Amino acid sequence: MDRSAPAEIKLLPAYSVAEAARYLGANASTLRAWFDGRNYTAAGEQRRSEPVFADRKSKGVPISFLDLVEAHVLLAIRRRYGFPLKHFRAAMDYLRTIDGDLHFLAHRDFFHDKKHLFVNIDAQLISLSERGQIVDPDILKEGLMQLRYGTDGYAGQFFPTRDHERQESIVLDPTVNFGRPCLARLAVGADAINARFVAGERLKDLAEDYGATFEEVEEAIRWVRGHEQLAA
Repeated sequence: MDRSAPAEIKLLPAYSVAEAARYLGANASTLRAWFDGRNYTAAGEQRRSEPVFADRKSKGVPISFLDLVEAHVLLAIRRRYGFPLKHFRAAMDYLRTIDGDLHFLAHRDFFHDKKHLFVNIDAQLISLSERGQIVDPDILKEGLMQLRYGTDGYAGQFFPTRDHERQESIVLDPTVNFGRPCLARLAVGADAINARFVAGERLKDLAEDYGATFEEVEEAIRWVRGHEQLAA
């Protein structure tokens, strides 16, 4: 696929698997198997399931922002459609044969339906999971609402959901707060807000200091602390 490479900062190691699982609302063991593979026993024999995202440099290394986004996209498709991993593996295998972009899930030209994965190349929709077949462009779907794409074509902002409910207050952006949750409108780190709250400052005072709404401050703290009740 002839497209520019993603910005380097989006490829830097940034999140542990456990941290990524918290942002994605996913099972850490599932993500670990996707990025590192896993050993299991079947019919009394030891077997190996290879990683789903096979471009990770080495086991245990923190994943990048684009890795996080791709895991989010694949999780969303599987949750909605029960999308088989074998179709994703087929797409990855095909991309390797054409020296293609293995971060395709994080690109704005990526689309999907219930059974297959597609990319938009030269105004033609190509099925990756059917090894390059050209398909009807009517299959085009809207991009995932939690993502905003950068000038390089790859996701540059990710608005994580909690309990599958959309929100626009908290964003993960690799260029702000080291990719950790921050207020989307103000680029203020959620961890900094929480630290001041833990030190005893009131939510109302924090909102005034940052020029944030009361709700934004509450949301920031909850992304750090969970759903516990906050005292104003």
